[in-house]
Amino acid sequence: MKLRRVSLRRISHVTLLLAAAGAGIGELSGVADGASIVCGGLVMWANFHLIRLLVSLLIRPGLGPWAQMWGLSLLTLKLLLAVVLVAGVFHQFPVSPMSFAFGASMLLVATVLEATVFGEPLPATTDLQNGPP
Repeated sequence: MKLRRVSLRRISHVTLLLAAAGAGIGELSGVADGASIVCGGLVMWANFHLIRLLVSLLIRPGLGPWAQMWGLSLLTLKLLLAVVLVAGVFHQFPVSPMSFAFGASMLLVATVLEATVFGEPLPATTDLQNGPP
């Protein structure tokens, strides 16, 4: 198995590309609603970046004793925002749930592709080749 260095920026770009391609194919074939696929992909793309920002804030040194409280507050706000956003999308707009779920799954597909195909291969080391002691 080759170890690979993943790029969060490339995962983000591949997610958007896959969602756009899935929307185009879904619309042309008539199997899925393209707007719902794009909506699902965008919701997961935004959630991905919110998680990235939250983690980068929490691991930054020198945040002080209230860093964990701020992190918990931001995480709660992010989760509440995600639930309200998804509920609002389904309630307000005519979104097809299966097409939305298909678009949302593009982040997972992009992550697996990045880890297995697109990521930069790392040089093999003797410790990893020999396995555990």
